[in-house]
Amino acid sequence: MENAVRTGDFIRGELARQIGGMKGVREIRGQGLMIGIELEYPCGELVQQALERGFLINVTVDNVIRLLPPLIFRTEEAGLLLATLVPLITQFLDRQSAPQAAAQTA
Repeated sequence: MENAVRTGDFIRGELARQIGGMKGVREIRGQGLMIGIELEYPCGELVQQALERGFLINVTVDNVIRLLPPLIFRTEEAGLLLATLVPLITQFLDRQSAPQAAAQTA
């Protein structure tokens, strides 16, 4: 269980550091390796995009990315997850805010 706590803390800390302040990210939460990333937008499309990159994620209540890696998940593997997932989320949020920015300038 120590590994789950340590690795989960690492993932949540890195998510907070890399995307926590971004417009569109409401909350990063969890305990151990149960991690949720709540966004302001429905984000079901990220499930397929992550799967195409070799990661299985889930989206609940339309806008919460749920991560449930196995308890033996290591920090090295978490780094790979973050290197894949953070750009997916960033690109998704950029696409969501682009129509709003265009509408405000019109």
